[in-house]
Amino acid sequence: MGAKLAALALLASVPSIANAAVVESVGNDPSLTILSLNLNNTGITGVATQSGGAVYNTTHPGYAAMPEPDTVGNFLAAGPSNNGDATLSFINPLSYLSFLWGSPDSYNLLTITTSLGHTYTYTPSQAGVNPINGDQQYAQYIQFHTSGGEYITSATFGSGSTNAFEVSNFTVAAVPEPTTWAMMILGFLGLGFLGYRKSSKTGGASFRLA
Repeated sequence: MGAKLAALALLASVPSIANAAVVESVGNDPSLTILSLNLNNTGITGVATQSGGAVYNTTHPGYAAMPEPDTVGNFLAAGPSNNGDATLSFINPLSYLSFLWGSPDSYNLLTITTSLGHTYTYTPSQAGVNPINGDQQYAQYIQFHTSGGEYITSATFGSGSTNAFEVSNFTVAAVPEPTTWAMMILGFLGLGFLGYRKSSKTGGASFRLA
C-alpha cells in the first residue's frame, strides 16, 4: 500500500500540459516578500536579469513617475527616455508573479512569455487596471498564476514612442529546481519502501534486495 501511495503522489506532482494556463487578475499575495529593494539596472538580484528600461528611486517629471502611493524601494520605467522597452528574464521560471502597475496609460503594453513558448499581452484595460488616464497618484496590483506545467519565463514592459510604463513592488514564486524535484521524488519512493517493509513484517513475509 505504501508503494502505491508513493506512486500516486509522484503522479500527482507531474503537471498536465493539457491543462496549462496563465491566469491574470487584479490583486497580489501580501504574504510574499516585495523584491523592489533588490531591483537595479541589471535586474532583480537572484531573480531576474534586465534588458532595456531604467530603474529609479524617485520620480523624474516628464518621463518616469514612481508608482504611488505604495512603492517600496526602486521602480522600473520603460519608454523612449528610459532605454526603450524593459524585459525581465527570470533566472528560474515562475509559478506566480505580481507587481504594482503605476499611472496606467492606454499605450502601455505588457507581454508575458512562458516556458511553453506562449505569449500573453495585456493593455491596462485587458488587465483590469482602471482608470487609464496616466494619473500619477494611482497604481494597481496585478498578479499571474500558472498551472499545468506552464511557467512564466519573462515579462516585457512596453510604452511605444511615449513615456512611460512604470512598475514596482515585484513578488514572485519560483518553480522548484530539478534537483528539488528529484529530492521530492526520492522522498516519495523512500516512504513507499518503508511502508512496504512495515507491511511485509506485519504479514510475516520477507523482503530481500536482489
